Amino acid sequence: MKRTHVAAVAAMVLLATPALTGCFSGMKATTNMQATMNSGNGVQAQVGDVHVENATVVMGPEGSTSATLTTRIVNTGPQPDALVFATVNGQPATITGDQVALDPGASVSFGFDSEHWINAYGLEVPTSTYVPVELGFQNAGLVKISVLTVPPVGYYEGIAPNPPTAPSAAASPAAG
Repeated sequence: MKRTHVAAVAAMVLLATPALTGCFSGMKATTNMQATMNSGNGVQAQVGDVHVENATVVMGPEGSTSATLTTRIVNTGPQPDALVFATVNGQPATITGDQVALDPGASVSFGFDSEHWINAYGLEVPTSTYVPVELGFQNAGLVKISVLTVPPVGYYEGIAPNPPTAPSAAASPAAG
């Protein structure tokens, strides 16, 4: 009788252990789900040999509908590539120089401590929301990411679209 009692207690302890640990709440536990969701600013993506690092949309000055995408793009491949188009929230974005060359092994910064910019004008979204961003590369193809919008304060203070307003159609070389 003692052996039966001991076996029953051991079985109950084994069955109750997961519920009593408090660490496991099933496959939909927050700790399990975080790895598959955007976790904040600094979105990463890979397309072909091109790696996009720390993509964040910094909103323009208060009262404006402009923003700039801060990111670093790295060409890890042996062939040159180029960033040829971008969209932010479904609208075409302005790339400094219309496109930016990415030499093999090169790393190019955009929007922060850089001469390169990816600007959005007419962006009417609240801060702390995610917006769709597409970056098109000449060889690597298209990358689609969901990027957090942040205000230009704290770490992002001083980051703003350059130029601050959309280039006019009359000033564009295609208009001439």
